[in-house]
Amino acid sequence: MRAGPLLLLVVAAAVASGTTAAAPALVSQSDPHPGIHRELWVDTAIPARIHLVRIDLSSAEIALYATKESDRGGTTSSYSDLIDAQIAINGDAFAVAGYKPRGFAMGDSAPWSSSADDIATAVLHYRRAGERTVAAIEPPDSVVDSATLPPGTQGAIAGRPLLVRAGVVETQFDCNDPITISCSRAPRTAVAISEDGNTMWLAVVNGWQVTSRGLTAAELATFLHARRAYTAIALDGGSSSTLIVDGALANSPSDGIERPVANHLAIKFGALPKGVMKGFICKTADYAACGQNPALQLPGAIVTLDDGRTVTATNAFYTFTGVTPRLACVTVKKAGYKTKVSCKAVQSGVETYNSVFLELGTDTPATSPDPGDDAGAGPGGGASEDRGGAACSVRGGDLGGARSHLLLVALVAWMLIRRAGTKAKG
Repeated sequence: MRAGPLLLLVVAAAVASGTTAAAPALVSQSDPHPGIHRELWVDTAIPARIHLVRIDLSSAEIALYATKESDRGGTTSSYSDLIDAQIAINGDAFAVAGYKPRGFAMGDSAPWSSSADDIATAVLHYRRAGERTVAAIEPPDSVVDSATLPPGTQGAIAGRPLLVRAGVVETQFDCNDPITISCSRAPRTAVAISEDGNTMWLAVVNGWQVTSRGLTAAELATFLHARRAYTAIALDGGSSSTLIVDGALANSPSDGIERPVANHLAIKFGALPKGVMKGFICKTADYAACGQNPALQLPGAIVTLDDGRTVTATNAFYTFTGVTPRLACVTVKKAGYKTKVSCKAVQSGVETYNSVFLELGTDTPATSPDPGDDAGAGPGGGASEDRGGAACSVRGGDLGGARSHLLLVALVAWMLIRRAGTKAKG
């Protein structure tokens, strides 16, 4: 957050209006695209102007994008143009030298090498699951990285302070934080998510201007909570706060022009082209060698995609077309070999290689298939991710059975002891 040329005027105005409670009113609204709703709220007493965009995350035609490291340092409009997005806002606070985000950042499924989470920042992360987007906000006390975020996470943006936690407005803000200046009215950017995860709100507040002084962090938190936000975080504010709608600047940046920032969050509307998942079934984890040497391939395996489709890898090679962009998993079975589950993030409109290495052996009833580590990033292979659901349910069933057995044994023993005691009394 950086003060504009009207900083001294704004500080004086903020002091003068410190007792004025924010009470914004809805003055206009529109639906620029299905699943994207836009509103303008105005508080004439402060004054303040709040741009709010509501996103339907359950829509199959809406996808989220966060800046990858190689695209850092652009304006919000340039990033919007780069990926042809309908909606875009600025991201995390950052160091101007090298455009390094102050918190954790991730784009195009890859974490930024120059970023890391800490106990001061919250993290918004998202991924594709079937025909919808799943997004969540991790609070500052939950330090995350690419290994601890859910499998298939595609992007992440950090911010501070946390505005709303579990449906409750935060009450403590650091008034001495020079980055957030939480207790002063200022331009702000924020993102919020509903309790059911189906709705996301993007808020950009004009500030440090005669027509809009801005909001404090507490005022913005209260505003978002009133819109039914369950969790919310502030992103970078000040002269960085920017909203782009359909390629045009929708808000009024405090500097009068856009500022280049480290990263961004964007929304794209439109049917996502399906992807393709394919790969070899191999006797080795060296997939490059497997693809070139038939002696290392395993023909005849049964491959099942997690959407229920099944094919036989007759020539040790399988292909699934029309795969929804997401973390997709295949289950591979072949007599004489251990069943393997292998997962890989499928990208829109491209081919994703997910070759699978099968080990000799047989499955045991007490164990679930091993997801392994062989989801190929291409013909050369790569690392897979364990979905974990099946394994947890099986282990949970075994534990439940063991407990039932122990309880039965204890009950029989108690009955025998009681019976023996009764006979002794007789």
